[in-house]
Amino acid sequence: MAHGAARGFTRGFGGNVSGSGKKSKTGLVALLTAAVFGAAVVSGGCAGLENSSNAAPKPLAAVQISPSAVTFPKAPVGQQVTQSATLTNTSEGAVSITQLQASSPEFTTSGLTYPVNLGPGQSTMFKIAYRGTSAGTVSATLTAMTAHGGGSGKIKLNAASGTISSQLSLSTSALKYGNVLINGSSTQAVTLKNSGQTDLNISQLTVNGSGFSVSGLAAPATIPAGQSVSMQATFAPTTAGAATGSVTITSDASTPTVSVALSGTGMSASYTMSLTPSGISFGNVNVGAIASQSVQLSNTGNSSVTISQVSAAGAGVSVSGISGSVTLNPSQSVPLTVTYKPAAAGAIAGSITVTNNDGINAVAAVTGTGVQAGLSVTPASAAFGNVVTGVANSQTIQLTNTGNATLTVSQATIAGSGFSIGSLSVPLNIAPSQSASFNVQYAPTTAGAVTGSLSIVSNASSSPATVALSGTGVAATTTLAVSPASLSFGSVNDGTTASQSFTFTNTGNSSVAVSGVSISGTGYSIVSGGGAVTLSPNQSASVSVQFAPTAAGSASGTVAIASNASGSSSVSLSGTGVAQVSHSVGLSWQASTSTVTGYNVYRSTVSGSSYSRVNGSLLGGLSFSDSTVTSGQTYYYVATAVDSSGNESAYSNEVSSTVP
Repeated sequence: MAHGAARGFTRGFGGNVSGSGKKSKTGLVALLTAAVFGAAVVSGGCAGLENSSNAAPKPLAAVQISPSAVTFPKAPVGQQVTQSATLTNTSEGAVSITQLQASSPEFTTSGLTYPVNLGPGQSTMFKIAYRGTSAGTVSATLTAMTAHGGGSGKIKLNAASGTISSQLSLSTSALKYGNVLINGSSTQAVTLKNSGQTDLNISQLTVNGSGFSVSGLAAPATIPAGQSVSMQATFAPTTAGAATGSVTITSDASTPTVSVALSGTGMSASYTMSLTPSGISFGNVNVGAIASQSVQLSNTGNSSVTISQVSAAGAGVSVSGISGSVTLNPSQSVPLTVTYKPAAAGAIAGSITVTNNDGINAVAAVTGTGVQAGLSVTPASAAFGNVVTGVANSQTIQLTNTGNATLTVSQATIAGSGFSIGSLSVPLNIAPSQSASFNVQYAPTTAGAVTGSLSIVSNASSSPATVALSGTGVAATTTLAVSPASLSFGSVNDGTTASQSFTFTNTGNSSVAVSGVSISGTGYSIVSGGGAVTLSPNQSASVSVQFAPTAAGSASGTVAIASNASGSSSVSLSGTGVAQVSHSVGLSWQASTSTVTGYNVYRSTVSGSSYSRVNGSLLGGLSFSDSTVTSGQTYYYVATAVDSSGNESAYSNEVSSTVP
């Protein structure tokens, strides 16, 4: 802004500028004055949403894990051991358990499907497993976390890992072959069992003695913890006379070297009596099942031989095919049937012995392992708690084969009103150490507590396994709560809009189907949330309502919620439309006593400084109307005179005006 006008020009401005507060904007003689035209009080209001969280806070659920401390037996590094524990709801309300949290990754849990919902006083069992990653002791804690954000008390977990020496035991310390024909052979079996808790490594097998040899096992070899293997030792004399020898086994067991003494006598004969094959291996056979193999008894000599006896040795081993005394001519053979029917799990080392009238034996080793399926059912009982009539609730049942044979589930039956089995097809085969799951459903048709049971028939020794079932049918309720029950928009200028929201919540125990939300009342409309929706128990939905008045005056309305809930649900609406008023400030001033080309008007929101010009071009008259003002603001004005050379006078006196 130029302030370089001559002093004479400044004095010639004519003194002070005046203003008028009327729309007629008449000039005054002395002072610059200002007035506001069309003033009207504008009022507004904003109704706040009610706080829907006024209900008394619910106490955190109380969950207890028992026992308070769990100690695991010492195990080799990398080997898993398990213990059982129980979760109990000790509060007076239902609790939802979302997680079991261990402070060390070496501890894990199983047997639960989250969330686990327990009623007051209800319990459920689960498994805690420990698998150490290094030698030493480990301590940790286990906590049950709930959906309320709280947790149970912490229980202590104590475990240890380390190196535990394996132990090797033999089914016999000596094999006596008796008389064996020269160029014939006799084979017997020896079972090696690792009765320790870690794998046993055999580094060397050494056979001493003329005519003795070993088959079926070669070094290096590994016997897993608790498992057995068999080897076959054969005596095949090439010369007549007594022979002795041994089989020495070197391993990393607590006793590193063990031996089996061998003895037999080579006999000359004009005949050769032999069994083919000389060793029979049945492998794994289910306990109670029967497996059979054929063995050929042959005379390959040049004279007849008379068989006086055929016998079998070893648990579950039998032989048939020869009854009484039988004579074999040269090059003649007869078949024998060897049968293995294990009565218990475990490896056996047996034999088939054929004896002739000369007391000569032909022996074939027999090996096999009885295997047995085992069944573990988790959980041992299923409590469904409260279930709405007409609604199905399900729980997962897990079947685990804890044995070493294939588990076959042949039948599953259920008893109890409202209980049923889903997604289980029998027969169901489960490999050792594997698991399979299916669901049990509870769908009550009437209110009241019921009990039932699930029976599982299998080839496990514990068959049938039973799972206790319980549940309570509760009547269905459909209720809808609206918050807030009314919306007040207060005063809203015509041509503008104001929005507010409300929520409706399913406070029953069954789903509520809302078919639609409708609205009535002038100026009211639904912005969002007016469509159909289905609410689960405790689920909410929001609706946004807009008030857009087009005329002054109060207006009322109603939002109606159509649903299958009992009772009616609505929200009342109220608001007032307010007509808008335009404002302007009128200014006038006294003419300059000097010759001027025109005048400028300046405005500021700060008294005495920061002025800016409001007129676009020089004003030729002695008045000006400022219509660019805002309600609630105070403005400060000054005026200047400009001559034909563009020189501008100093500011006039300052006037102010407050716009309502």
